Amino acid sequence: MYYWLFMLLAIITEVIGTLVMKCSAEWVPMLGLGIMYVMLVVSYGSLAIAVKRIPLAVAYGAWESLGLVLISLFSALLFSEPLNALKISGIVAIITGMLLLEIGTNQTTHKS
Repeated sequence: MYYWLFMLLAIITEVIGTLVMKCSAEWVPMLGLGIMYVMLVVSYGSLAIAVKRIPLAVAYGAWESLGLVLISLFSALLFSEPLNALKISGIVAIITGMLLLEIGTNQTTHKS
């Protein structure tokens, strides 16, 4: 459970860093970039701790997949970027792929 908390922190800070990157042009650019760099360092550091116990394929898959899903949703909310049926289908496909990766990893682990 402890390592999944680091996984969650990695995902959240990656999402914040990426969203701040988008905003940094409208804010004081150096402040935005500074926040982005700090968030990405925390994200990678947390991911490095998480992969000590979480299989790398699952951790990296979750980090990228859930990060992408959250960034897509928050971009629609915060920046009024369109979220059409095709994008929603992509999000569903990403989540399905992540779940299949997790199930496949668990089956391999239990057989060993």
